Amino acid sequence: MNVEYFSEGLECLMYCGLKLSPEQRILIENSLIVLLQENRFSGMYFWGRITAVKNDYYIAFGYTNDCLKDRKYFYSVDQYQWQLLPFVQSPKIFQATILAPEPFIGDPSLQTFVKLDPTFNIVANQVVSIGRPEVIKLKEEERLAAIVFIISEESAICPRGALYKMVDGRVIPNQMFRGLNDLQIDNLSYYQLYRLPRNDLKSNLSKRSDYNYAIDFLDTIDGVIPLSQAFSLNMQRNERISIIKSCIWLGMTFFHKLGSRKHGFLYLGNGRKNFDLLFMY
Repeated sequence: MNVEYFSEGLECLMYCGLKLSPEQRILIENSLIVLLQENRFSGMYFWGRITAVKNDYYIAFGYTNDCLKDRKYFYSVDQYQWQLLPFVQSPKIFQATILAPEPFIGDPSLQTFVKLDPTFNIVANQVVSIGRPEVIKLKEEERLAAIVFIISEESAICPRGALYKMVDGRVIPNQMFRGLNDLQIDNLSYYQLYRLPRNDLKSNLSKRSDYNYAIDFLDTIDGVIPLSQAFSLNMQRNERISIIKSCIWLGMTFFHKLGSRKHGFLYLGNGRKNFDLLFMY
């Protein structure tokens, strides 16, 4: 959620039960403005909160040149002192993050041991041997960085046209974006995943008759598996607001005000993936 309209964005999300206390609002907004100025970011966003046993983690991110490739994430336990989240590259850390059974405690230096899935050796379509499951040491700060990355990759949303791809490859907020209209607001194909595209550019462009290379390079949420179940769209007609909730990561919610450039997403949850989604329909 953009710091420029932080309070207004929180009011839009109050329709679905997501809110912060007035004290938390003031602390987070003022501290993020200071963080924006200290790091000379071009944009500053409040990502959300991950619930922990002792101290909740508050997450924010900013960027300087490219809002997709150049993002830096920060976390805080007191809402005004922000620490840089480490950059995780190891696939085993991501696997251990998903498999970790314990909830977040609230201590970034805490270390736990997680047993990974066993490996299988397959020859001629037959399992010939099963490797012993590996046990790795997982630091909670690394686990926090990994789960923030995974949730962002799978459920962060922006409306079509909100991001613009420059000729040099940089992706920046589209200053000419004026919001979706009445015919587009309830169509999932007009909402895109706020991350680098994974699908081929030709497949993304072939889905639209009115394609535009500068704004249609991102993957749309109507293609997220499971189809028609990954996201739930609701309309607040009186307030002219669209609300999209992720059914995979419960607590991730997106809003967009009809006919305006104001939009954003916010995650308020425990960092647990909803593996029961396929059994809920």
